[in-house]
Amino acid sequence: MRRRILALLALVVSLAASTAFGSEPLHLVIMAPTDPAKELPKYEALSAYLQDADPRLGAISLSVAKNYAEAARLFKSGDVEGMFSGSFVAAVFIGKGLARPVARPLRADGTSTYRASIVAREGAKAFGSLADFKGKRVAACPLAIAGEVFLRALLDPGQKPESVYVPVPVESHQQALEAVLSGAADYAVVKSTIFAPEGYPGLTVVGMQAAGNPDNTLIMPPRVFETIGPAVTKALLGLAADTGERARAVKEAFGCTGFIATSGTDFALTFSIMRRAGVDPKTFDFVF
Repeated sequence: MRRRILALLALVVSLAASTAFGSEPLHLVIMAPTDPAKELPKYEALSAYLQDADPRLGAISLSVAKNYAEAARLFKSGDVEGMFSGSFVAAVFIGKGLARPVARPLRADGTSTYRASIVAREGAKAFGSLADFKGKRVAACPLAIAGEVFLRALLDPGQKPESVYVPVPVESHQQALEAVLSGAADYAVVKSTIFAPEGYPGLTVVGMQAAGNPDNTLIMPPRVFETIGPAVTKALLGLAADTGERARAVKEAFGCTGFIATSGTDFALTFSIMRRAGVDPKTFDFVF
């Protein structure tokens, strides 16, 4: 009798989990560091792979945020099940206890982090200190660790950006580089993974952050992670060994060999930069 009761309970739990997985579409938000139209196909390939890896996940709905602020707003709304996030926004939500990091791509070169790169026109001197920005126009993404947050971490406590340089806020790292190309900015602070010299002739890196931040981590609200997190984690971590067509499509789209597990400790550098920028994740509401 005891065995029958336990078996029945196991069946009920299994059916409940299956219902929780498939009853509603999974809504995933994408923070796009470049043109959203270029980012979406990558995640369409990943969605197809996830559904194939675990059919219980059901339909997956994708939204590409127009900028980092919108991405933060969408995740904060509680109406999404996950977000592929920049390290600053992810760290704020993790610090608030509103997100759990799941996994991030492992690129073909063996790296999974990015640094802040300072880019200027060829011929500009190497970046030495904040004084080099004095009176200069600096393009950067708001709410990006390789952008506005990096710049604020260089300031003295209480010092305003406008007292040193002219902020040129843009919606993507790509736009920051284009601002320097067009002459609308003197410098751009961007993710190191975005700047490719061959794609931006005439521009060069004049400075770079020493260490890296987790790149493109999938985060989930704790309530969601507790239900579907293990299944999503298993599928993502299984990508490396999967030789199927859909797995190959994801690897090609992301330029990765697979995904690696990610935890809050991986954001140690990000949290350090945030402290220098005067950001307390528990009270910060995504506005400086």
